[in-house]
Amino acid sequence: MVQPVAGSSGDGRLPLVPKMSRVPASDELTLLPERTSLPRGLSALSEAEVAASQRGRIMQAITEEVAEHGYHACSVQGVIRRAGVSRGAFYGAFADKEDAFQAAHVAASQQLLDLIAAAVREAPAGDWRARHRAGVVAYLEGFMSAPAYAVSFMVELRAAGPRLLEQRDRVLDRHARRIAAVAEEARREHPSRPALSARAILGLAAGADELATREIRTGPIGRLTDLAEPILEFHLAVIAPA
Repeated sequence: MVQPVAGSSGDGRLPLVPKMSRVPASDELTLLPERTSLPRGLSALSEAEVAASQRGRIMQAITEEVAEHGYHACSVQGVIRRAGVSRGAFYGAFADKEDAFQAAHVAASQQLLDLIAAAVREAPAGDWRARHRAGVVAYLEGFMSAPAYAVSFMVELRAAGPRLLEQRDRVLDRHARRIAAVAEEARREHPSRPALSARAILGLAAGADELATREIRTGPIGRLTDLAEPILEFHLAVIAPA
C-alpha cells in the first residue's frame, strides 16, 4: 500500500520526500521532486526521515529507469544503482519492481492533478471555457515538462500488468470528474441540453489521454501543447454543441 508523505511543497505539488539538503537532479524537468542527499551524521535524522528520503529517491529512479529502458527491461538492480540506495533499503520500502512503479505512478499522478487544479483556480471565475482551457493546457504542459513521467506513465505503464492498468483507470476517472464539472457548468447556460452520460464524459477524458499518449510515443514531446486546440475542439463539440 502506498503511504503518503506528510507535508506540502507549497506550489500545489504533492511531495514524495521531506525537505533536506538537495543534490542537482538531471537537466530534464520532472513532476517528481529532486532527489535528496542524506546529510552526514545520520544520527541527526530519524528513521522515518531516512526511509522517506530513500522511498522518494527510489520512486524517482524507477520513473527514469522505465522511461530509459522500458518497463520489462527495467531491473531492480538498475533502480538501486540510480537511486543510490542498498538492496535492503529497496525491499524495505517496496515489495518488488511493480510495487515501486505503482507507488511512483500514484504520487506523480497526484502531482499532475494538483497542477491542473491550480491552473483552473487561476482562470477567470465563472468562465467555464477559460477554466477548461487552463486545465487542458496544464495537463499537456505537465507532461511536456516531465519527459520521464510522460514516457513511463503514459506509454510504458500499459505494459506493466493489470494492477497498473486498473490504477490508470482510476486516475482517468478523476480527470473525467473534472470534465463532468465543466459539462455541468456549461449546461447551466443552456438547461434544455440533455446531460451527458458518464460514459460520454469518460470518452472525452480517454480521447485526450489517447491523443497525448500517441504524441509522446511518436512525436517530439516539446510540441505536446499543440494538442490543446484539437482536444478543446473535440470537448466543446460534445459539451456545448452549436
